[in-house]
Amino acid sequence: MATRNGNNNNNKKRAAGIALVAALAALAVVAPAVEAAPAKAVTTAPKPFELPKNPVSKVNVSFGSKDISVAGVTVKKPVWSQTINLKQVDPTRKNVFWTRLTFDATQTKLRKPKKAPTTAAWGADQPGDVIRITSVLDKAVQYLNADSLAQWSFQSAFFNGPAVTVELLADPNADAKVKPAVIVTSVTTNDEDGFSADPINLPPPTTLCNAADLRKPVTDLRNGRIFPVGCTGWTINDKTGCHTSAGHCFDGVDATQQVLQVSVPQSAVIVKDGVKVGIPRHPDPKYQFAVDASSVQYKLLSELDVDNAVDAEDWSYFGTFRNPNTGLTQREAANNQSYTLAKVTNGVIAPGQSAVGDVVTITGFGNVRDQARKNLRLTQQTATGSLASFPDKYHINHRVDTEGGNSGSAMVVKKNGKEIAIGIHTNGGCDTTSSTSANYGSSVNQRGYQAALAAPKGVCKA
Repeated sequence: MATRNGNNNNNKKRAAGIALVAALAALAVVAPAVEAAPAKAVTTAPKPFELPKNPVSKVNVSFGSKDISVAGVTVKKPVWSQTINLKQVDPTRKNVFWTRLTFDATQTKLRKPKKAPTTAAWGADQPGDVIRITSVLDKAVQYLNADSLAQWSFQSAFFNGPAVTVELLADPNADAKVKPAVIVTSVTTNDEDGFSADPINLPPPTTLCNAADLRKPVTDLRNGRIFPVGCTGWTINDKTGCHTSAGHCFDGVDATQQVLQVSVPQSAVIVKDGVKVGIPRHPDPKYQFAVDASSVQYKLLSELDVDNAVDAEDWSYFGTFRNPNTGLTQREAANNQSYTLAKVTNGVIAPGQSAVGDVVTITGFGNVRDQARKNLRLTQQTATGSLASFPDKYHINHRVDTEGGNSGSAMVVKKNGKEIAIGIHTNGGCDTTSSTSANYGSSVNQRGYQAALAAPKGVCKA
C-alpha cells in the first residue's frame, strides 16, 4: 500500500500550493520574447506542485436490467441492450463531451464459463458473459467480462459524446440456469463549463521558461495521460513495462479511478464568458489502460515536509492492466518502446549520463494558456531546454517549458545517440523574465524510487 507522508500542517500547506498553481494554470498570458538558457546559477526556488483544473460532474442516473434471459443461447450474442443519452436524461445540461459509466459492483452479475479456457481471449471473445459498450458518436467500443470489469473497478473507459449503448453478450458455455444482470448506477461526464472560474486576480504561473511557450504537439506512445487526475505517466524499461510519474499525482487520489491514456486526441473548445476553454476528448478504449491500484507505490515529501531539501521526494511507480479489447500491455501497444532509466551506482546517477548544459526534452500532457491553442489542452506536447543545475544529488533544475498536467513527465537527455531518462518533472519555478529561474524535478536515483523499483507490486511483479 502506498503511504502518505507529512503532518497535517504540511498537508494543508501543500494543498494550498496545489490549489494556487491549479488556479494559475487556467489563465492566459501573451508575451513576445524567448529567453535563453541560464548563464549562472538558479536563484529561484521550486514552486508548488502543478495540477490542472479538470473538474468532472456525476449524473446520478441508474439503468440496466436484472435477471436477463439467456434461454436458448447457442453462440455468443447480444441478449440485452440499452442506450443512455445524457442530453435526454437532462435536456438542460450543456457541453457534454465525454461519458464514463459506473456499474453496481454487487448487482452486476456476469457469468463465467463452466470450464475455464486454456488460452487467453480478448475483446468479445473474453470468457463468460461480456458487456459491450459503444459510443454513439464515434462508435468506439469497449469489452468487459467479469474479470476485466473488476480490474476496471466496475467502471468503463472514457467515451466521447453524450450517449453510449450498453449490450450484454451471453456466453453459451456458461450456466443457463443463472441469469446475468447489468446495472449502471451513475454516469460521469465533464463539467458543463470546462473549468471552475476563479474570481481572484492572480499572476501567471511560473512554469514557462520561454514567453512564447515552445511546446509542440507530438505522438509518442511511451507517454500517457493519467486521467482524470490530469498528470503524465511514462513507460520504463523494467521487466513488466510499468510506469513512472510524480508522487503528488497519487497523493490523496483514488488510484482505482485513474486510467492511463495514449494516442490522446485534441481537445474540444468552447467559449465561456468570452474565454476559450479546452475540454479533453478521449482516445479509443483500446488505448486506455486501467491503473492497478495494488501496484501503486509513491512518496511525496515536499520541501515543506523536510528540514533539508535534499530529503524531499516526489515520485510514483505503478502498473496498468492489459487492455481488455486487445490483450496488450501498454508497452506492447507502444511497439515495445519504453524509456531507459539512467544507471544508478552507489546511490547516484552514474557518471557520464548527464551534465549541466545538456539538452533536456520533456514530453507530457500539460495545460495551455494561449487562447489560440486551447485545442491542445491536456494533449501530448514536447519541448526542449537546458539542464540548469543539480541543486543536490537527488534533484534537477531545468529550463524546459511545462504547464499543469506535465507533472510526472520524464526528463530526458541524449547521450551517444541514446535517450536516457534522468528525472521526473514535478514543480514549476521558471519565470519568463529571468534567465536564472528554472523548473524542478526528482532525479531517478531518489532513495524511495530505487527501493520501489527493487520491490515491485501488483502487475509490476515479473
